[in-house]
Amino acid sequence: MPIGTATSGVLRVADRGALVALGSTLEERELPAEGVLIQRQVSGPLAMVQTLFDHGRPLAFHANLRTGDGARGGACNKESVALPDVERFVQRLGEDLVWHGALSLDVVLTSAGPRVIDVNPRLVEPGNALRAGVDLVAPLLELALGQRPRCQPASREHARTHQLLLAVLGAAEQGRGRRGVASELATALRHTGRYANSVEELTPVRGDLRAALPALLASLATLLHPGTSSWFTGGSVTAYALSPDGWRRILAAAGEQ
Repeated sequence: MPIGTATSGVLRVADRGALVALGSTLEERELPAEGVLIQRQVSGPLAMVQTLFDHGRPLAFHANLRTGDGARGGACNKESVALPDVERFVQRLGEDLVWHGALSLDVVLTSAGPRVIDVNPRLVEPGNALRAGVDLVAPLLELALGQRPRCQPASREHARTHQLLLAVLGAAEQGRGRRGVASELATALRHTGRYANSVEELTPVRGDLRAALPALLASLATLLHPGTSSWFTGGSVTAYALSPDGWRRILAAAGEQ
């Protein structure tokens, strides 16, 4: 859809039945006059790419694979990876645009080459980059202060990070039930599977034990009643999401000025 936040404007159609059901869904969501954009699905691992530029000068590049799906399709597990072809492409893009600041992309690594599906003029989850030796936040702050930051070192491969809160909510949201939530927690606590040699990036408790509260509350709630995951995820997005009605009000206000 033309307007959407946190995947709320994206719907996946897998077969004819889903296509028929989509009509009712779009009517409920007040389909904008602009209609919808239809895209063909491509298959492959998803890489999250974060970069920084100083008026077109490349400052930093980092990429990580999404190795686990959490709530609302978020990345609950990540592992850093070297993508020289993508790095060359993004550097060319930043240089041609004389880009200043952060630029983040989601890239599907298909057999025919990388396919960009999302671009954001901001940083997106820089925790894995820091784990891989690339500080994206400090240079961005320096740019905001009008300074000229030094280039960051190359990103190390195989640096693993996770977001347990997203993983727990994702297990409940995906219909895995109490057993799925418990299994996710057990795997994380044992540091096995996707959590082997991985560190928490969203709610780290070192130096701040209160950071564990969100993950703890979500774990207890979903263990008691997995359906409560929608309360956590839906409420958080609603607080900042731009709805089609909100967009029309913005356009109307702009026309009055």
